[in-house]
Amino acid sequence: MELSQKLKELRKKQGLTQIELAEKLFVSRQAVTGWEAGTSRPSTGNLQSLGKFFNVPLDYLFNEGEDEPPTPMAPDVERGEVQKKGRQRIRWLLIGAVVFVLLVCFLSWHRNNQKNDMDDLHTLQREDTTLGEVPKFDLNWD
Repeated sequence: MELSQKLKELRKKQGLTQIELAEKLFVSRQAVTGWEAGTSRPSTGNLQSLGKFFNVPLDYLFNEGEDEPPTPMAPDVERGEVQKKGRQRIRWLLIGAVVFVLLVCFLSWHRNNQKNDMDDLHTLQREDTTLGEVPKFDLNWD
């Protein structure tokens, strides 16, 4: 059986339309139609996706002598690894976000609580001033 016939048979066994299969593989419906009609062939990446999706080895898809699909493969260890890496990535993103929020809170608290080093001269000399009063400077050195 040819690749095109195998793909069509596998799709129908899953009860999917060409559009549904295309959406699951993130390809166009025309691509799936071309694969099943035999006018085009899936790329290597798409073949891998098809093998994983239908849970069949790539040897079955390539070997035209095999007519019957093999028994389903063992649970996909690679898929589990991808999911595990995705969870780890999310975990690290959450940790990074928490650290960032804590850093922003600390910096804000520190800025609000630090002593103002730019006190005006009157405050340092403990002179009473009224708001808006302009200090008098006498530069007459006689």
